[in-house]
Amino acid sequence: MFSTARENALATMKESSINAGVNPLYATLFGMLLRFGVASHRGHGRRYLQIIANPRWLTDTIRLLVGMIFLAETYGWIKLLVPAIHPVLYDAALYRIDERIFFGMSPPIFFLQLFSNGWFLRFIDRAYANFFIAGMLFAIGYFFSMPKRRIRITFLTSSTLMWLAGAWLYMLVPSLGPAYRFPDIWLPYVKELPRTQWSQSMLMRNYQAVIRLAQGGGPEKIVLSFGVAAFPSLHVATQTQVAIWMRKEWRPGATVFALAALIVFIGSMITGWHYLIDGIAGVALAFGSYAASQWIVKKEFRPFRARF
Repeated sequence: MFSTARENALATMKESSINAGVNPLYATLFGMLLRFGVASHRGHGRRYLQIIANPRWLTDTIRLLVGMIFLAETYGWIKLLVPAIHPVLYDAALYRIDERIFFGMSPPIFFLQLFSNGWFLRFIDRAYANFFIAGMLFAIGYFFSMPKRRIRITFLTSSTLMWLAGAWLYMLVPSLGPAYRFPDIWLPYVKELPRTQWSQSMLMRNYQAVIRLAQGGGPEKIVLSFGVAAFPSLHVATQTQVAIWMRKEWRPGATVFALAALIVFIGSMITGWHYLIDGIAGVALAFGSYAASQWIVKKEFRPFRARF
């Protein structure tokens, strides 16, 4: 059984490592292509090519991509092993905090009923995960393809702080989310939220498999990226953090990501993935990790002469 579990762990690590490396690589290459097109239109295409051809720029790019792999693996294992290491759930406490913040009402129930229109629920069902994935890959492509070394490094630093702090908060305050804690509330909306229901069912099966494996049960296939945790909402945190970054780099992008953060924030409650306090904590985590990264890099950074 130990041998099978080890093989399972190695298999899921291999799969997740490939995804964590290949997807950011594609995003970076796409970002470089777009940035070169814009630079050429402005008459700076040759200058951009000179910068990205610099061995130090290329070395930094490899380091950034490898860093993404290590970040994904570390975050994934911490989140996955929460039920095995800290088998306690704080959903009831988070639900009570939500009620105190929201004047005695449950925010997930309030927003679910407020936006109970079938068309809107189907939109949220499709958009919630897509906004997160598209936004994250866009941000990686945008910042990893930049010619300025300081911005690239600081962006990854802030992302690393945010994701790892979020992972350890998962371990400190284990919770599943309102859809798992109060499933009857979402049963009338199964037809309007098919993708959400399927995803939540799949993640719960993986969650239970981790528990059985920790208890000495038979070896079952586990997927590293299928960990379940609610507090804080890193979906909200990611959109918020990118909006903060875009505020100085590209103002229209800041508006787009701020709107995406709001949609994901509300959508996380409508779909039952998160409590209100999860989203609030995600926003705070985004601002905190951004501020911490600025301080760290300002203190330790040695400028790279190439500028664009």
